[in-house]
Amino acid sequence: MRKHKLPLAVIEWRDIIGTSGWENPAEVSPPTFWTVGYILKEDDETVKVVHTLDEKGNWSGVTAFPSGCIKKITRLLS
Repeated sequence: MRKHKLPLAVIEWRDIIGTSGWENPAEVSPPTFWTVGYILKEDDETVKVVHTLDEKGNWSGVTAFPSGCIKKITRLLS
């Protein structure tokens, strides 16, 4: 297995939701999700997480989160 130095983490984040019907506004709330991956980049605006590494050291499976959508980042032992 190829070694890398990216931290493994769980990202807890909220998504945007929109409706087009007659829903009660009090019952519409952004859902919370959890994503597990390696933190590739983290700054004030964006956190990028990757999940697949090939034999040449190239990462794929990138998810870019706007920092404002993130509730919590929990770093795991790797």
